[in-house]
Amino acid sequence: MFQIVLDQTQKEELGKDIYTTVTNAINKARQEEQHAKPYLNKKEMAQWLGVSVDTVNKFIHNGLPVANIGGMKLIGKETTIKFLKEHEEFL
Repeated sequence: MFQIVLDQTQKEELGKDIYTTVTNAINKARQEEQHAKPYLNKKEMAQWLGVSVDTVNKFIHNGLPVANIGGMKLIGKETTIKFLKEHEEFL
C-alpha cells in the first residue's frame, strides 16, 4: 500500500474538483428524472419547454389541458406537444 501526500493547495483543488463533479452529476440526474416524468407541474413544464411560467399559464388560458387532482395541477408532456402542434401555423 502507498500513501499520496498533498499540500494544502492541492487538497483544496481536489476538494473543488470533487465538489464540481458531484454537483454536475446531481444536476444531470435531476434533469434526466424530469425528462422521465410524463406529467409536470407548471414550473417543471416551463423548464422542459424552455419558456417562463407565465407562458405556460398563457397556454393553459388558451386551452392547454391540466390534470387537477386534489388541488395539484399537472400537465402532460404528450398533451402539451399535441397542444403545440395543433397551434402551429405558417407565418
